[in-house]
Formats: sequence, C-alpha cells, structure tokens
Amino acid sequence: MKLHLQQNGFIQTENENRDLIIHMETMLQTVELPFVSRCCIYKVPQKIRKLNQEAYTPTILSIGPFHYGDKRLESMEDLKLRYLKSFLERTQKGLGDCIQYIKKSEEIIRSCYSEAAEQTSDDFAKIILTDACFIIEYFLRSLEWPQEDPLLSKPWLRCDVKLDLILLENQLPWFVLEDLFNLTEPSCFEGKVSSFFDVAFHYFRVHFLQIVLPNETSNSKFTIQYFLEHYEQYIMKPDQVSMQLHNLTDLLRVFYLPPDMLPKREKQTVKHLYSTSRLIESGVKLNVGQDYQSVLELKFSKGALTIPRFEVCHWTETLLRNVVAFEQCHYPFQTYVTDYTILLDFLIDTSQDVDKLVDKGIMINTLGDSNAVAKMINNLCVNVVQENINSDYVSLCRKLNCFYEDPSHKYKAIFIHDYFSTPWKITSFVAAIVLLLLTLVQAICSVISLF
Repeated sequence: MKLHLQQNGFIQTENENRDLIIHMETMLQTVELPFVSRCCIYKVPQKIRKLNQEAYTPTILSIGPFHYGDKRLESMEDLKLRYLKSFLERTQKGLGDCIQYIKKSEEIIRSCYSEAAEQTSDDFAKIILTDACFIIEYFLRSLEWPQEDPLLSKPWLRCDVKLDLILLENQLPWFVLEDLFNLTEPSCFEGKVSSFFDVAFHYFRVHFLQIVLPNETSNSKFTIQYFLEHYEQYIMKPDQVSMQLHNLTDLLRVFYLPPDMLPKREKQTVKHLYSTSRLIESGVKLNVGQDYQSVLELKFSKGALTIPRFEVCHWTETLLRNVVAFEQCHYPFQTYVTDYTILLDFLIDTSQDVDKLVDKGIMINTLGDSNAVAKMINNLCVNVVQENINSDYVSLCRKLNCFYEDPSHKYKAIFIHDYFSTPWKITSFVAAIVLLLLTLVQAICSVISLF
C-alpha cells in the first residue's frame, strides 16, 4: 500500500483517492487534442465580439454548425433545400455520392472549427452538404441571373445574404466547397468558370471588390488570369498547406494583399502618427494613388502622402471586422489588413480628417455622415492584439512624424491649428489683426498730431 504525504501533514493512502483517480482518468480519456493546424473557422473572441455583436452575427442565413438552429435563421432553410435540389439536378452525381464524401471527410471537417460541433454525425453531414450546395448553386445562379429566382429577384435579400457569407463564424472549409464542385461537375456557362475558385471570384469581384480596388483602371484589370498569375502564393497547393485559401473570409483578405510579395514585418508596433489634418497643416500634401496593386500601399515621398482610393459604405465595418478577427485567430503574425486599419485609425481622428480625405478624392464616403465614419474607424481595432507590423508602415510613420516635427513644419502646423483650423478661429484672428492695425493707425495719428 502506497502512502502519500500531503501539504496539510496528513497521510492518505492511494485507496482513499481511488474514486477521484477513476473519475479523472475517465475525463482524460474523452479529451482529444485539437487539430490546430486544420482549424480555420473560429468563434470571434468575446473581447472583440462584444464591441459590435451585429458585425459578426448572421442576420438571415446560417452557414455551418455555429449558428445552426437559431430560430431567427430558420426561414432560409426551405430555400436552401430548394437550391440543393436544383444543384443536384444540374450535376452528374446523386445525393448518395455527396453524402458519402461528407461522411468520409467528417472528422477533418469537424477539426476545421475552433469549437466542437454538437450535432450528431447525420445532422452534421446534412448541415455541411446543404450549406455547401447552396453556396455553389447560389454563386452559379449569380452568373446566369435567372429572373424568377426567389433570392436574386429581391435586392434586400441578396444584400443580407451577401453580408452573411463573409462572416467568420458563418463559414465552410474551402476544400469542402471545392471538392463538391469537382465531384459533381456542375454545368458551366459559356466557359466563364471551370472551378469553384472561378465561381467565387466572379461573385466577390462583383459584390465586394470595389472596396479593395475602387479605382476603375485597377478594378478592370483585376481578372482571374491576373489573380492566378500574381497571387499564386495564396492559392491552395498540395505541398504548401500554409499557403492556401481556407474559407470565403480568407479569399476576401487575399483581395487586400499585394499581388507579388508580402512586405517584411518588424517586431514592434506603431505608437503614434499625426492625424490627416495635422499633417496637412504641417505642409504634407495628399495624393490619390492612381496606379497601385493593393489598397495597403501607402507611400510618402517629397512631402506628399499617397493613399490609394478606398470606399466606406454600410458594409465596410462588417467586412473589415471579420477579416481583422480572422487575422487575429489564424494569421497572428501576418496581420496586414489589421495594420492597415490601425494606420487609418491614426490618420482619422475626427470628422475633419474624413472631410479632408473626401475632398482629396481618397475616400469615397457613401455613408454621408463624417462623424459616423470617424467613429467606426476608431473602433475597428479596439481590443486587437498586435505584436508586429508591416515594415513599410514603420518606415512610413517614421518619415511622416519626422516631417511634422521638423521645427519649420511643426511651428507652421501649430500656427495653422491655433488660428486657422476653424472659421471662428480665422474670424477671431482676422479681427485681432484689424484691431491691431487700427490701434497702430491711431497711435501714428496721435504722434503726428503732436508735431
């Protein structure tokens, strides 16, 4: 019999702890280590999610296991089944082949989610198959645009579905969508598409790409061929698991990234950068990036800050918040879109900064309310953790701060800010000058009268 000396000085035998040992051993047997490398769909961390619950929660459409069963979203389940039926009718495979694929891949699919799905094996397979076929069929219909489609014929419904499809918590693994597309070989349209990537690219290019490449010249050349040639590092490769698309949120993130090579990163963060208004007061000129490959490419040279044009609309916050959340969970050391939003946060403090960017043609503000835009951008990265940053941004901020803090530029900025930043200050300054001149004239006249 083994004896064990505890901290309180009492001696207990192993037999006296047998029940506890058996209980904990049973608990440990049911615990499985997660497949961290496979996980690519996450519940948004609560400290980020609480800042704007609506930006991460589907409003009409549930995709995947996380939000399945929400009564608010049940109305779309019948429509998804109708899309599933239509999808199977256009393919050369039956329902059994599709179910067999899902069942065979169930363990891998489950490991893609950050939290264990509570559904049974059959329910889980039904959810994944129905949602995957719905997405593929919906993207295909978006190409042919049938006039009597129950979803495409209602603009408000299309908008809600569009936003729900980009949510991080509302995703399916990319390989499931791609494998089902390849398995079923659905009919294509005039050679426009030959893979699920083609279908998804066409859908998001129409609906979301203007926020990333609103410049007409850049947008028109951003084709599938261009993407395949220049974004090869982000496309799934059998021998490069780390360089692959994981879900639809990931695809939207790739649209932001530079096409040829990602900038290096530095193990530091940007602590300070003067706002747009202050930089302009110091003499910095703002230019619109006319020929750029990524909205992330900000440059400062010869006193001019060049910023690619970007659009702010009613779904900008949802898009950026979910891409930033995905980077926090999956790309913690490659947070390029997060870096960009943090830089915007520095440049935009008040509505005045928004108005400056709009006046220069850099920002397209379809919200109309400058205060709302400033508030939205200032809250995008609250509670976001950043341990490194794009090295190009480090250099950019250092140059801009040095320019502002140059004595000749700094005192000019202070003078303009103190006396010319608002109409009232300008009026007061002009009145003071006029009063000073009148006082000087009166003094001169008094001196002349003495002689």
